[in-house]
Order: sequence, then structure tokens, then C-alpha cells
Amino acid sequence: MTIYDEALKLETLNPNRWEEGIEHHPKSIEVINFLAEHDHRDYDSYFDWEVGGDGDNGEYLMYQLDAYFETLEKKDE
Repeated sequence: MTIYDEALKLETLNPNRWEEGIEHHPKSIEVINFLAEHDHRDYDSYFDWEVGGDGDNGEYLMYQLDAYFETLEKKDE
């Protein structure tokens, strides 16, 4: 079973997080902040990770990271 299968089973894949006002997982924020700075400083903003608004690529990545981290936490319970 893949971690995606686990996430499906544990119901952590919620594509409506934004609409439901669900906060980002703290680890997701930590990761995107690191990636955005690393991308900007060392890769000439290749990915241009943007956060703060609906539709920003960094927001979508954080939603996916939210599901990942929440899955890991629920698996360990």
C-alpha cells in the first residue's frame, strides 16, 4: 500500500481545504518557506513558489503537503 492509499483510507485528501478554511499543517508552512527561499536564492526562482492566495502554486503544494503530514500523523496514532 502506498502512502497515497493510506491517505485515501484515512481521509486526509481534502481538495476543499481552502473553501473550508482549514489551516495549513505547520510542517507544510516550514517546507514551503524553505523551498521558496532556496528556489529564489539558488535557482533564480525557477518554481517561483507563491503563497498567500487561492490558486498560488505554493498554496497547492502546501495542500498536498498537508495531506502528507496529516497522513503520517494519523498512521502513527
